[in-house]
Amino acid sequence: MIQSFVIFISLALFITFGLHALLFLLLTKFFDLTGRTARLRLGAGLFLLFLSFILSFFGARFATLPFPQWFYYVSVLWLGILINLVLVLGLGLLFAAPLKSLSVRIDLRSFGFILLGLAAAIILYGLYQAGNINIKHIHVPIKNLPSSWKGKKIAHISDLHLGILNQEGLARRISEKINTQNVDLVCITGDLFDGTGDHLADSVEPFNRIRVPIYYVTGNHETYLGLSRAFEALKKTNFTILRDEIVDLGGIQLVGLDFPPRGRRKNPEPVLKKIVPSKPAILLYHEPSNREIAAEHHISLQLSGHTHNGQFWPIQIFTHLIYKEYAYGLHQIGDFFIYTTSGVGTWGPPMRIGSTPEIAIITLR
Repeated sequence: MIQSFVIFISLALFITFGLHALLFLLLTKFFDLTGRTARLRLGAGLFLLFLSFILSFFGARFATLPFPQWFYYVSVLWLGILINLVLVLGLGLLFAAPLKSLSVRIDLRSFGFILLGLAAAIILYGLYQAGNINIKHIHVPIKNLPSSWKGKKIAHISDLHLGILNQEGLARRISEKINTQNVDLVCITGDLFDGTGDHLADSVEPFNRIRVPIYYVTGNHETYLGLSRAFEALKKTNFTILRDEIVDLGGIQLVGLDFPPRGRRKNPEPVLKKIVPSKPAILLYHEPSNREIAAEHHISLQLSGHTHNGQFWPIQIFTHLIYKEYAYGLHQIGDFFIYTTSGVGTWGPPMRIGSTPEIAIITLR
């Protein structure tokens, strides 16, 4: 487990440093920074930004004292700005190269300023979109659904990442929106908390205003935070934590699976074997995986999150490579359905581009 963590951190640092180096090359190319002083200043500035991101990443997770929220926010925001600058300037340079070979004259400096303006517009849109929580209505047919459950609604949320960045305000807005939907049940499929933050109990307190039962399973970020800290923060809430167990809710079996520690794989079969096949079963599991196993063990509906639907491009490419069509949305395998939500919070840069935060309202029929 330690070895995989070291590999992950090393790869993340290598990619982040590489992005800063690539931005340095792009800026010097577009703005003709040939002078030694100008290049040194740019390089030093970008290196300081790289160091600030490293400090915020390790400081917020491992420091024993409260970490400044503003510093963490600026550092992770810079990561989103960096990615978008590299993408826009890089694509702009690829667009300009063939035109130049065709003797079409392009003033790279002026073109560079246009691209910076475009990148700024994309970044501002991403910041706005991250806070624009959408209500998504979904209807799911369930085989052998008890008459008492017909037409009942489940609010499904995931990936809030409450911590140093997303705090009580996000939980309050989510709770208010859920209360307007007249749901019968709330299911939270992991990453309720981030791996950071010192006031988690305060951040989650607004969920006490929700007037229906709340069921919760852990995600990967709770394992980073530490399950004991996560569960301690929930002591004064009305959450029911499902840890590899099944509860019967008037004829529907609700199955909750813990997320495994980093580097381990989850074997759901010991729990799924306890399902009564004649009754519908809804599975709560953070990651949209183990679909075939769930279908084989008479799961009617699996609710998952984890992917954020990529959160912003080009991360969508990787989430769809890993999870394929199951990275987002409702999908069916025989009598088995799976819904993967895009999540309602953000991780890392507080922006979403091509992915909308959502509360899924699932009506059973």
